[in-house]
Amino acid sequence: MEPARTSPTSSAKGWAVQAIAELIGTAMFLYLAVGAADAVDALSGGADYIGTSLAFGISLLVVSWAFFRISGSHFNPAVSFSSLITGHISIPQFVLYFIAQILGGMVGVALARGTSPSSQVVGQVNMIMNGESIARGFWLEFFLTTILCFVYHMTVHEKNRSTFMAALPYGLTLFACHLFATRYTNAAINPARAFATSISARRFAREHWIYWFG
Repeated sequence: MEPARTSPTSSAKGWAVQAIAELIGTAMFLYLAVGAADAVDALSGGADYIGTSLAFGISLLVVSWAFFRISGSHFNPAVSFSSLITGHISIPQFVLYFIAQILGGMVGVALARGTSPSSQVVGQVNMIMNGESIARGFWLEFFLTTILCFVYHMTVHEKNRSTFMAALPYGLTLFACHLFATRYTNAAINPARAFATSISARRFAREHWIYWFG
């Protein structure tokens, strides 16, 4: 079914609403995910990879389900960029989404770190760990981000009877990606998340660039 024709004014208004939804949704997602990940790591006395993966996967699942019909629940500049490349959003929409996601990420992480004791903060920033090289870390982020975007497009843009449940595979894919990468790159798979945690910690790892280009 062809979408209804809209005026430039109504389109701009719709984009603004979607961008606000991306800002709030990204903030909610990272507030829940980062806060929960810090809590489970502190409770376990170290890196709890399963707990961290569940924190991010479940947080994305529930928040993306809530915002899906408003903005498509990207919450990730990589997903928005892939949607731009595939023609599902326009350049102005991408710019609005990108700004909203970066701002939302900073708000969400700041709130998560600001509403919990500093002693509970374990994973400060995204960085290479446990013997992983920068090159391998780059390709790890690259392939996992590709898989996340692929699952998103196949469940959201390839319309079928299960599209309304797209948030479920979207969240489960992020869970699986974190199970793999948390030990090696602290699993950003999202430039907004990597940037926000670094801003909050006032510290950027020298390999921070891999979370953007990867």
